[in-house]
Amino acid sequence: MYLVHKGSEMGVYLFKRLLLALPTLLGASIIIFLLIHIAPGDPVRVMLGPMDDPALRARLIRQLGLDLPLHEQYLRWLGKVLQGDLSISVTIQRGSPVVELLAQRYAVTLELAFLSAIVALLIAVPAGITSALRQNRLSDHIARIVAMVGVSVPNFFLGIMLILIIGVSLHQPWATGGFVPLSESLSENLIRMFLPAIALGTAYSALVMRMLRSSMLDVMSQDYVRTARAMGIGWASIVRQDIVKNALIPVITVMGNSIGYLLGGSIVTETIFRLPGIGRLIIIGVDRRDYPVIQGVVLSIVLIRIVINLSVDVLYSVIDPRIRYGEGGE
Repeated sequence: MYLVHKGSEMGVYLFKRLLLALPTLLGASIIIFLLIHIAPGDPVRVMLGPMDDPALRARLIRQLGLDLPLHEQYLRWLGKVLQGDLSISVTIQRGSPVVELLAQRYAVTLELAFLSAIVALLIAVPAGITSALRQNRLSDHIARIVAMVGVSVPNFFLGIMLILIIGVSLHQPWATGGFVPLSESLSENLIRMFLPAIALGTAYSALVMRMLRSSMLDVMSQDYVRTARAMGIGWASIVRQDIVKNALIPVITVMGNSIGYLLGGSIVTETIFRLPGIGRLIIIGVDRRDYPVIQGVVLSIVLIRIVINLSVDVLYSVIDPRIRYGEGGE
């Protein structure tokens, strides 16, 4: 009976959140569209290059609908988006659907984000737990210093240093960048993605480690932890079943909100390591004034953020059953 009630609460909550997501997406689409079209630049000039013939220019403007008022251009684009059509690329890969370009590039970016998150968790979780359990000891001070350095060092600087040290000084060609698809070689793909994941995941690990340490220290000061210890329950069991589990809730929040950091950081990281991901795509799109590509990339990132936030809320109730959604809940 409880599970049915819990599922009903969650369903209502998710439905309300999805309704709220619609105006968010609409507002984001308007802002994206206006900013791109207000910014200086002309995709027709990029398409024509040195062959900037006035007659041909006028024909291309009509074909692309750039002669229409701005609100009509937006409504035409929005109508296509609602049908799942993000239009076609006009300068990067002329005539190619933007949806196909996004699918190709997101495969690389999501792999990079996934590997970076794994690197971050492998570093942050043991360091955060150790730092909290050994508060104000040498290992805690070392972990906090390393975390501060990790947060302070930009990922682009770390990426360049990794290329210079491993790729140039140690003469390792795989470290200088480039990409090999998973379909061609799993081992070569992972080798090529190793340094980008290190560069992007290091600062992220420092953030998660600091949050986990702070959260664990807060949980360790709670009355139920002291009561459990007074009852003679083993410290290892308390740490595993109570402290770490309850401390993960704010950490999940940070990880969910940090998806923007990973996607934003991937722009620089992909450029440094020459990865054909979504980051490089949006840079090329801005450089070549490919309006449909830029709009498609930014709108997809907004959609991903919304989905991630919903997923984080669902994970809350899985980790802590005390969390309720609906009236009187969160």
